[in-house]
Amino acid sequence: MSGDYEGPDIRTGGGRGDEGGAHGGWSQWAEIGDALRGQIPMPEVFERTDGRFLFYRSKVNVLLGKPEAGKSLVAQAAAVEAITAGGHVVYLDHESDVVSVAARLVALGADPDGLETRLHYQNPHGPFAGEEREVLLDYLDNLRPTLVIVDGLIAAMSAQGLEVNSNKDAATIFRDYLDPLCGCGAAEVLIHHLAKGSGEGATGLGATTLTALARGVHIGVTTEDKARHTPGKHGHSTLTILKDNDGGVRMFGRGGKFATFETSSVATGEDDAFGRPVFVTSWALKTPGEGLENGPTGCMEAVSRHLEGEGIPCAVATIEGAALGGDFTRNTRRWALKVLEDGGYVTRGTVEKGKAAGYSHAKAYRRPAEDALEWAPEDP
Repeated sequence: MSGDYEGPDIRTGGGRGDEGGAHGGWSQWAEIGDALRGQIPMPEVFERTDGRFLFYRSKVNVLLGKPEAGKSLVAQAAAVEAITAGGHVVYLDHESDVVSVAARLVALGADPDGLETRLHYQNPHGPFAGEEREVLLDYLDNLRPTLVIVDGLIAAMSAQGLEVNSNKDAATIFRDYLDPLCGCGAAEVLIHHLAKGSGEGATGLGATTLTALARGVHIGVTTEDKARHTPGKHGHSTLTILKDNDGGVRMFGRGGKFATFETSSVATGEDDAFGRPVFVTSWALKTPGEGLENGPTGCMEAVSRHLEGEGIPCAVATIEGAALGGDFTRNTRRWALKVLEDGGYVTRGTVEKGKAAGYSHAKAYRRPAEDALEWAPEDP
């Protein structure tokens, strides 16, 4: 846990009735003196390799991404970290099932015995109201979990009879469901689908109010190759900061990016009860550009020099076919571009007179003299 925040307890709303919370009624006046003596909230959950954290407690944090970009995997890795540290995780899953999630958590390194006592999983059905609502909120208050994951906003709204494109219904889902869940002090992580874009202007599917009301960090999760976060492969997703009102995440980002999430899945040599091979997955939440020395350094320098010489944005296909002075595979060139982008050596935009994604030179990359020229990621 981070020790940065020492101010008064901060809750972003929900509550039950008039006794507390930003939505608890019209009689709750803020203590301005306490606010002035406090500090700006800092994220405290899901640690990057340099000791910085991603998710705010007592706030709704959002992971946005296209299908198979790795957004659920990021949340599940955060769950493994919390459980391994002795915390509790509440998983409200509107899209998947407990067998799939438990298997994924074990593959990511969770101890099965720890899951039995520290993972609290539900497939919610029906409206979140009445006695069921009170029982769950009491349960959370007593449990004091580190993390609450809500997987599937569209399905969650549908279960409440709400329309994802309605601003009024968006306000309702936060007031009645999402905000109360983090009133227990947990970091709530909402997994939602990306509507458009992947940079600063990216938004989630549905009403704009859905973005406005989530007061934690909004993270866009993207990957260049959806096949890589699969058994037996090496995965790489980029976590881009889309919104961070308090600034505790953005101040430790680089070029709008907070981290890269990397996975490496290998077979154990054993089969499960159904005869399927068992895989284990190592993972890391890395600072942008971390691990440059372990990347395809020879190809990275060749790509950097090529873009310097071109002076204009180059499409990925152009870089794949360019004479770079080395026998670099297509996958190696793509991986080199990704590592260079994470390190701030190239920028991604649109190729002139076209709509294809392209890369431009930002600053020169030169590999260390002692590094070998040959390097390639595992081919799909």
